[in-house]
Amino acid sequence: MNLSPLRPIAADEIHAFKRDGVVCLRGMFDREWVERAQAALERILAHPTEEGKLINPPGSPGRFERDLFMWMYDADFRALATQSPIGEIGATLLQSRQVTFLLDMLLVKEPHTPALTPWHHDQPYNWVDGRQVCGMWLSLDHVTAESGAAEWIKGSHKWGRWFATRPFEGGTYSVDDDLEPLPDIDSNRSSYDIVRFDTEPGDVIVNHLLTVHAALGNVSSRRRRAIVYRLAGDDGRFAERGPGRPKPKRDPGLRPGDPFPANHDQFLRIWPRA
Repeated sequence: MNLSPLRPIAADEIHAFKRDGVVCLRGMFDREWVERAQAALERILAHPTEEGKLINPPGSPGRFERDLFMWMYDADFRALATQSPIGEIGATLLQSRQVTFLLDMLLVKEPHTPALTPWHHDQPYNWVDGRQVCGMWLSLDHVTAESGAAEWIKGSHKWGRWFATRPFEGGTYSVDDDLEPLPDIDSNRSSYDIVRFDTEPGDVIVNHLLTVHAALGNVSSRRRRAIVYRLAGDDGRFAERGPGRPKPKRDPGLRPGDPFPANHDQFLRIWPRA
């Protein structure tokens, strides 16, 4: 299993991340990592943690499932967090001396699951402030538009706007009055520079946490499995969000604005590698 990316990250890929707020890095993880991640994901699906839930409403077609904090329960997920290329990729794109691992999440849209992922951006849902922040999507399947590949609005991380959190299907997130509603993007798609990446197992999509994105349902006969990460660089600081939104697993004992400590039981310093 590769500790570093299978190939160097090119200068134009770093530039694309800074310019667009999203970039697809092909072939970052080798087959051993992919197979290890797939097996670990199936274990969690078979025995969900207390954070596991269906996102699509009960009784609706298909199955859209998520779980959180798997690294706290499963040795293979912890190895992915601490021993895989995740930290180096994050440091390279964020141009950061250090990278803190905030959470991992699995997302699975099974075949014939029409549940949508609505337009949103991630930072209002997450307990981090700062500019050097990113999400990372490790693809475990061949994913196309038909199977629910995400769409991203290029440059939306530079709009200087924070949008109210939105309930996903079956979700319970509160909407904050102090954040503006998201525009009706689907009714005016030609006004936005929207990109979609088809992916293969081992590809990684990295996005700034303010980049607006969405995904259609999986209308194919293929699965759409992915592991998602949230990472913070040098300027990342702990944040508290409004009622009803996701929280750390436990009270981390930090105040809003505190830097993430190097040795914390919930936030792992994964770069430089220990």
